[in-house]
Amino acid sequence: MIFIGGINTAQKALDFIQTIICKKCGRYGSISIFMTYTCFTFFFIPIFKWNRQYFAVSSCCNTVFSIPKEKGEAIARGESVMLEDDDLTIVGSNPYQDRHCPECGYLLSDDFTFCPKCGRKID
Repeated sequence: MIFIGGINTAQKALDFIQTIICKKCGRYGSISIFMTYTCFTFFFIPIFKWNRQYFAVSSCCNTVFSIPKEKGEAIARGESVMLEDDDLTIVGSNPYQDRHCPECGYLLSDDFTFCPKCGRKID
């Protein structure tokens, strides 16, 4: 008998978008929510998930925020939820999305220290 199974981490985008004024850059934008989890698979079929965590990503500066588990679970169930500034805790930047200048929105390369369009120093 051959057993094909494993444990891996995965990410799932949730159907939620809310407009906000970003806590990090102060610009008007939106946030989308995703969930990360650890999963046990058996013959490539996910059997059960654990270690669920919920995050929000801002559209203006790609900052990643953690959100409370209760609100994340409510969003995953499809309930109507409004996230407040106190619910968003900055944890970093999203490495999977393009980098934009927080001042003018110009698409930046990873090696830029200053924006070539407006001259702002990139943090």
